[in-house]
Amino acid sequence: MSEVSFSKTIQLIHKEIQGKLNNTNSIINNYIASDIPIIPKLGQYFFKKRGKQLRPVMCLLSSKMINKNYTKLKTDTYMSAALEFIHAATLLHDDVIDKGTIRRGQKSINENWNNKFSVLLGDFMFSKSFQLMTQGKSLKAMEHLSEVSSKISEGEFLQLSNENNVTLKSSEYIKIISLKTAELFGAAMKVPAILTGKKNQEIVNLYKLGINFGIIFQIIDDTLDYFGDKKTGKEIGKDFMEGKVTLPIILLLEKVSKLDYIKIKKMFTKNKRNQKDLNLILSQLKKNDIKRDCLNYAKKYQIKSEIILNKYDNKQSGLFKDLLVSSIQRRN
Repeated sequence: MSEVSFSKTIQLIHKEIQGKLNNTNSIINNYIASDIPIIPKLGQYFFKKRGKQLRPVMCLLSSKMINKNYTKLKTDTYMSAALEFIHAATLLHDDVIDKGTIRRGQKSINENWNNKFSVLLGDFMFSKSFQLMTQGKSLKAMEHLSEVSSKISEGEFLQLSNENNVTLKSSEYIKIISLKTAELFGAAMKVPAILTGKKNQEIVNLYKLGINFGIIFQIIDDTLDYFGDKKTGKEIGKDFMEGKVTLPIILLLEKVSKLDYIKIKKMFTKNKRNQKDLNLILSQLKKNDIKRDCLNYAKKYQIKSEIILNKYDNKQSGLFKDLLVSSIQRRN
């Protein structure tokens, strides 16, 4: 299959759901309002660049794919806004944990103000997400979406507990990224089906579709940490410097000699890694063709997803298939 541009695919999907995405963004703008002046100031700064908005976008595209009365349904926009608030909260907290300084091409809240403001704004975003869930007028949808917040936290705890752990298995890595990243995508896909009373099997299938996409997205993110294009501004080796053991390292350790395994293990047991360490890792990754292995690993989830999407023969399912392919092929 010829290369499909990720950014172009996102643009096409935005166009497909533009009306409701505009409504979602209006809701977000309304919900960051507060009588406390610093809150809207920080909120407007954070949302100045909206990014790809993948979670609300996937929620709305899923809604259009499965519902004939898509245009009449209003509750999906509130739930898509709730998803974006949950995601925003996790980013604000992540920047404090990871000491991140740049978010969406501008200084992060913790860098521009301080950690306290970033944590408090994240808490505010979480609280707003729960307010928005009540507008979905579905207790079942609210239960499913509220459960995601705790799962994301569990994923963060698991990842933090496994820093520098070179014995981490690929199955354990998948569990971490499923909780930390994929669960929110799973919720985004299944919530529209819950709102419109679809059968349980369809809800489960859509959830699996979201989980698969989230796993693909995180695998490629972690792969690009070592193989990204510097021209796009992608910082190479950030995960390595932080001691995060991700799929490229896991697959590399399965291939290298015992001597090289010991060398790599020593790097991760050090308090700090340096550029020399990173250069050695990059050389080993290239030598062992780990990028290909990571892409093949992601493609297994693409195949599973396409089987589900084949049940839907419409424009939206086609866009989802393009999104899967372009996510694996993306360069930043």
